[in-house]
Amino acid sequence: MPKETLLKRYKLCKYCLERHTRRGRSSKPCYICRGLMDNLGAIANSIAAAAKCFEFDTFLIGAILSTQLYEREDAMRARLKIRGRESIKHYLTRELGIRLAKLSRKEVEYGKPDIMITLVVDKENNVNVTIISRPLVFAGVYIKKSRGLAQKQGKCVNCGGKGCSPCNYSGLSGYHSVEGVISREMMRITGGQTPKFTWMGSEDPYSLVLGSGRPFYMRIFNPKKRKIKLKTIKGNGIKATIKPINSVPVAQPRFTVKSKIHIKCENALTKKILKKLDSLSGCAVSFENKAKKGVKSVYSVRVRQVDNNCFNLTIVADGGLMIKQFVGGEEYMKPNISEILGSKCECVIFDIMDVQLQ
Repeated sequence: MPKETLLKRYKLCKYCLERHTRRGRSSKPCYICRGLMDNLGAIANSIAAAAKCFEFDTFLIGAILSTQLYEREDAMRARLKIRGRESIKHYLTRELGIRLAKLSRKEVEYGKPDIMITLVVDKENNVNVTIISRPLVFAGVYIKKSRGLAQKQGKCVNCGGKGCSPCNYSGLSGYHSVEGVISREMMRITGGQTPKFTWMGSEDPYSLVLGSGRPFYMRIFNPKKRKIKLKTIKGNGIKATIKPINSVPVAQPRFTVKSKIHIKCENALTKKILKKLDSLSGCAVSFENKAKKGVKSVYSVRVRQVDNNCFNLTIVADGGLMIKQFVGGEEYMKPNISEILGSKCECVIFDIMDVQLQ
């Protein structure tokens, strides 16, 4: 389409003209963008100002434009049979990317950018800038030396875990747990939101976690700071060590747990009766309930009698073995301690002595 024919029918700014003819004299007001492209410099400056609170090395810009803008461009192209030209959305984001790269001295990244910048342009060409940063991923391990602290924290009743102003965008009901203590500090360090955890097993609130500690993974969403090194977090009787990693493993690693269980039995105990528990060493414990079924291996057992009705059992078993059910015989667990001893047993308390990833 000759430029004379195009300009006779439609007035275009130099940017929209360049996209369709690569030459010619521009006119105003522009039929397609209505002045949007003339504000590239101001838009790039507003993006740079919004991005200053983020640590990043790479970025990507996306845009949501008004339907009226697309309709004008499509109508003109259809009437003049123009094909294969760059769209206004692609041109806008590309040009803004070039300008922001110069202003910030950062690079455009299409794969996994540190921040994703989204522009929403309404029909009046008002531009709203939103920036979301890529989540940070950490591997950690914690030791718990005081009783009464749960591992997990309940969700915020106001937002259901999504993050809102009342919960300081944590998604949590508070910080009175292992999850809460770690989350609060990591949010402070990174300036991020809504931490999400992947646990390597669990324990009761009154259980201790000793030895090398219990491993876990966590993600922090929309962090402001990215250059995080090894961190140690202390508080409420826990000590957690956390380091950044690239991603959470797709498949959870296998792990074994060494547990010390204090057990109370209905009937009196003798050494001969307790000797029966040696059969657990090397056995496979099966379980089944409405939620799941499976098999966990027990690798070693050690028994120490405390009094006529109580004893301590130290076992090394696959992670995920439900200790209380294993002792009491619930959840269709076979074999179980109550069954072996021929007397109803109760887990009074249990502690995690060590957790080892396989």
